Amino acid sequence: MSHDLPPPPLPGDKVPPPDPGGGTTLPASIAGRVVAYVVAAALFALMMVTVVDVAGRNLMNRPLRGGYELSGLLLLVMFFVALPAATLADRHITVNLIDRAVSTRTLHLLRQVYRLVGALVMVVLCIFAARWGNQAARFGEVTMFLRLPLSPFFHFAAASMGLTALILLGRLAAGLRRGR
Repeated sequence: MSHDLPPPPLPGDKVPPPDPGGGTTLPASIAGRVVAYVVAAALFALMMVTVVDVAGRNLMNRPLRGGYELSGLLLLVMFFVALPAATLADRHITVNLIDRAVSTRTLHLLRQVYRLVGALVMVVLCIFAARWGNQAARFGEVTMFLRLPLSPFFHFAAASMGLTALILLGRLAAGLRRGR
């Protein structure tokens, strides 16, 4: 059986780090850097919120007002910024349990099924998030302590999932054309 994919590394193997710009276009490379900076800024902000909250709670018996809310919203931003970027770079976590046991053709089919099912799931979740965002806007829903409006976060999540679905559908179409 011939495979177009290299065998997965064994425990203890030295694996070279992935080339972040390998074969990408300039706009994709710039977008990747912007995403990396946004995620890094959100992670740093999350770290600072946690440090201030824990220090305030333990040293002065005064936790950061809205710290829990901020943490949740920052996690949401990190996740939904990274989701389409990871999909575009094809960097999702995968488990290669059957790669060596099946033919290249079967691997191709499985890859296309993953892309189709992933796109469908993203579309359904996008619709739900958009509806929740519209409902949150209509009712003026806000966070409990900081009174931040929730609808922009729902709409951001919906846009991210919609973009991810488009990327998956684009990869599906390209994979069907190329046979990979």
